[in-house]
Amino acid sequence: MAGKTLRAEDSHGRAIMALIHHITAGGTERPTLELNVRQRLVLQTLGLEGPRSMVEIGQHLGLTPSTMTGLVDRLEDLGLLRREKHETDRRAFVLRLTPKGENAFRREVEFYRALLDGMLEATDDNAKPMLLDVVAHLGGRRRADAA
Repeated sequence: MAGKTLRAEDSHGRAIMALIHHITAGGTERPTLELNVRQRLVLQTLGLEGPRSMVEIGQHLGLTPSTMTGLVDRLEDLGLLRREKHETDRRAFVLRLTPKGENAFRREVEFYRALLDGMLEATDDNAKPMLLDVVAHLGGRRRADAA
């Protein structure tokens, strides 16, 4: 089977959707529900990676400068992040989470942890360490790929 890429099937997509649906329907509410997906991605990027320029985040997320400006304006209006002058480029800004933004990020992490706990509950005890290892590996690999 060397050279052939193993891909998930529709049934796998439906299975993960059903699992997440079951877990969230059981009371795990998204703490940042007032944010749209792109706003949440900016918040998560800053929480995971630390302060970054608008350009870096926009490039990382594949968003145009005008889209980033709108997202940042909204997140700033909500008190979740602030713009700071860049140390070396006076035309650029660095984005940093505020204490309210850091709290929202921690609640997002808790939401994902609760989802994972739900997955663990549906998993055989012998497979639980493997599931946690796979999640840690994939999360670490994604961050390494982005660096």
